[in-house]
Amino acid sequence: MAKIYGFSFMKDGMRFDYPFREMLTCMSNLVDKCYLALGENDDGTSDEVSKFPQVEIIPTVWDMTKIGDGGQVFSEQTNIALTKLRENHQSEKGAWAIYLQSDEIIHERDFEQLRLDIEAAEASGCDAIRFRYFHFWMDHYHIAVNKRWYPSEIRAIKVDSKVVNYGDAQGFSEFTKVYESDVHIFHYGHVREMAKRAEKQKDLIKRIRPGAKFSKYLKREKKAFAKTKTVPLRIQHSEVMRERITRMGEVFEIPQLELLYIVGNQEDYSESFLKSLNIKNLVFADNVEAVPFEYRHGKMVIANSSNFQKFQWGIKTPRGMESELAREWTLEQRLIFLISEVISS
Repeated sequence: MAKIYGFSFMKDGMRFDYPFREMLTCMSNLVDKCYLALGENDDGTSDEVSKFPQVEIIPTVWDMTKIGDGGQVFSEQTNIALTKLRENHQSEKGAWAIYLQSDEIIHERDFEQLRLDIEAAEASGCDAIRFRYFHFWMDHYHIAVNKRWYPSEIRAIKVDSKVVNYGDAQGFSEFTKVYESDVHIFHYGHVREMAKRAEKQKDLIKRIRPGAKFSKYLKREKKAFAKTKTVPLRIQHSEVMRERITRMGEVFEIPQLELLYIVGNQEDYSESFLKSLNIKNLVFADNVEAVPFEYRHGKMVIANSSNFQKFQWGIKTPRGMESELAREWTLEQRLIFLISEVISS
């Protein structure tokens, strides 16, 4: 198996309540070593980061003259970490690098699939891997799905490649071939105490937009956020998020469902996936008529509903995010959303 390394950038993680410790714990469990470009700070972030032995800190000073230039300072910081990683590991055949920002997590249950995807990407001549996204919105059990939310991004690259980070650090350029993974990045940037979230959003806009237009863009962001479309997502979060989710007053362990009927084909889903749903009595039925009448409301999910069934049963779950760049969710992913809709209605 090829070596996997990590890289990221960070500044003022404590001040803005980023889940950076959770991200670094995730990285430490996934990669052999992580390179972090750490901007100067006075909020205790450096002390916290130093507690992670697998993280090599690269002290940096942000070029504040570039504030308001579209976020270029973010990609510059990212590439500082990537450059250091390459200096140490570019000669290693088949090595890959995972990039996570301070509010992003990869669930440990996806680590094995991630490694398999890296092997597949390597075998097919790819130099980048694009992952799907869950953008959690305001709490840990709803995600944003409307067009302004990016459905996927490159988050793994070959170390021995020309791929670099660009723009506001959201994406990468100079890749030649991308492998599409079904592994999700869990993005928690909009789940934090309201005061910290508002402070972070103002800081982000200041770093991306020209100062003279700050008020204009802040109002635009507030207006856009007010129109955010969400769907419920009943999912067990990564263990690294347990303390944070509990601290914010939410339940970490998803409660077991006593009974659920699924109108669909059981062979469409793996045994491990069905077990992960945490449903005591999970019953598959060939059609709605095979489900007892008293269970058709609140305890029934139609896996592949027709347009008439959507209207009849009020099914609102989309087949994917609304962005034109989005791929449809897999059958297993969509089933989770359908279950989430039923139990939250």
